[in-house]
Parts: sequence; structure tokens; C-alpha cells
Amino acid sequence: MEKTVLHVPKMYADHHVQAVREALLPLDGVEDVLVSSAFKRVVVGYDSDRLEPSAIEEALRAAGYGPGEDWEIPSPPEGKQDESAWFKTIRRVTETNMLDLQMSGDFRKY
Repeated sequence: MEKTVLHVPKMYADHHVQAVREALLPLDGVEDVLVSSAFKRVVVGYDSDRLEPSAIEEALRAAGYGPGEDWEIPSPPEGKQDESAWFKTIRRVTETNMLDLQMSGDFRKY
């Protein structure tokens, strides 16, 4: 039995571990799959007579967990100046309603 260790940065939770196992275990020749989302590693034990390591990597890519592929961080959208409140600096002034303080009781005094 041959072993290959793959670095899979896209795994961070148990559902990713399950998805990787479900992608690899049906492959003909895979004998054992150990997956760690904490270490972002996949260890695959396989029969080299029936399966090539490239087929393992391709199955991971097809499942969305390509070895060495990291998450793409989207760039922020270009700002468009319009007249919405998002692009305006608005001063917010609040006042405490004295009736609220009178009805709140002693537990509200700090």
C-alpha cells in the first residue's frame, strides 16, 4: 500500500472532512483516508497498481478541495459615490427619555 499526503487549505470544519472522505473513498484502489481539518492534511492509502496519485488529486479538485488551492479573497467593489447615506457622514445624536429611566428601577443604574 502506497501513501500520499496532500495539503488542502480549503478545509476548516467537519463538513469539509466528510466531503473529502466521500470524494475519495469510492475511488477504486483507495484503501484508507485520514483527513484533518485542523492540520489541513489528507493522507490517502491506496493500491498503486489500481490508482495513480493524479486521480486522487483530480477527485479532490472535482469536489472543490484541490490540493494547494487556497480560498480566493474577493476584492472590494469599487466605490461609487451616490447620494445614499452609506457615503455620507451623518452625525447621530441621541437623547435619553427620562420616563425610561424612571420606569427602569434600581437595577438599571450604573
